[in-house]
Amino acid sequence: MAFDEEPSSVVTYPTFAELNDILSIHFEIVTSVLEFGMPTFIVRWPSGDVGTNEQQDMVFKELTDMTKPLKVWPLVRWKNKAAGEYFIRFVPIQKPGPSNVKINYALFVATLASIAIGGLLQATSPVFLTLFYPGGWTYLDIAFVTITFMLALMGIIFTHEMGHYLMCKRKGIEASLPYFIPGLPQIGGTFGAFISQKSPPNNREELIDMGLAGPLAGFAVTLVVLFIGYLMSVPVTAQELIAIDEAFPGMSGELATPYLFTLVGYLFIDFVPPGGTLYMHPVAFAAWVGMLVTALNLFPIAQLDGGHALRAIVGPRWHKQIGWVALLIMLLTGYYLMAILILALSAGGGHPGPLNDTVKISNGRIVVFILAMIILVVCIPPLWQMMGFF
Repeated sequence: MAFDEEPSSVVTYPTFAELNDILSIHFEIVTSVLEFGMPTFIVRWPSGDVGTNEQQDMVFKELTDMTKPLKVWPLVRWKNKAAGEYFIRFVPIQKPGPSNVKINYALFVATLASIAIGGLLQATSPVFLTLFYPGGWTYLDIAFVTITFMLALMGIIFTHEMGHYLMCKRKGIEASLPYFIPGLPQIGGTFGAFISQKSPPNNREELIDMGLAGPLAGFAVTLVVLFIGYLMSVPVTAQELIAIDEAFPGMSGELATPYLFTLVGYLFIDFVPPGGTLYMHPVAFAAWVGMLVTALNLFPIAQLDGGHALRAIVGPRWHKQIGWVALLIMLLTGYYLMAILILALSAGGGHPGPLNDTVKISNGRIVVFILAMIILVVCIPPLWQMMGFF
């Protein structure tokens, strides 16, 4: 919850004396009041000397551990950074009810089915069958292509979500199992997946780790799938391209090609006949869908994965302003539906931040965030080129 947000439930708080005793171990208490029905303190480091990042992190983790038995979380924000003063508000630990895992399983099966239909559409394309099975095909061939497409695409989406889930478990953040979202078979059969976070991250470090673990894990699998897709693709001469267009008019369209597709394609340039191309295997299309999902999640907006990571680096004001710029870029590049969905769900584009929003993250994590933004750029399918922009 945000610092200025009222609690959604009323609880019996520990006494001010108990909280005073805990805070006094490391801080001088300036004042204490009951604000929004919650005990709120202004504290400062002795003599105003703020410790190192490591010292601050250790102290606030100890504070969280000591107040957890009292069934409260310490919400920490700066009051006066130069003077080493904090606002610390104790909010009730909110325990949502257990998830109904039957919903998770049902959505997983439904998504498998929609991806299977998407793979079947790829496997039974007349152009694909003509190029990949010129001597004739069997139902086993179609089953093989469908299953490999399912494994490739579900492998990307599943790894992405398990990256989030396992990082949450590692950091002690409660989270649900992944909710997979069935999609249109024509575009792969899935709209991705998400997990429901049931407790907040303690600090900025946990927030950025949780946000980037999913897309980075999914991207690693996407790279593997892309290379396999290229290896399974077949070279097509210029004459064969003409013959395909004549035999199957309007059935050999092209997708907006991410820059990463082009970069990896240079490694296979010797396999491309002069004037021809590589006709991509459905597994390569699974990589394309994986890149799309990865890129859209990495946009630094609201509470998307990239939005979590950005909020770990900057404060709420800059997070919201950068988010609006990123949303405008999303609109300009042709991702209208995603932009509209974010507008509808983001509640103004804000982010509550972690419990402790005062300890800076390491430079190494900032470098990882920059790497994630590069991944966004190389993975996003350039719809704007298809629309004649730029």
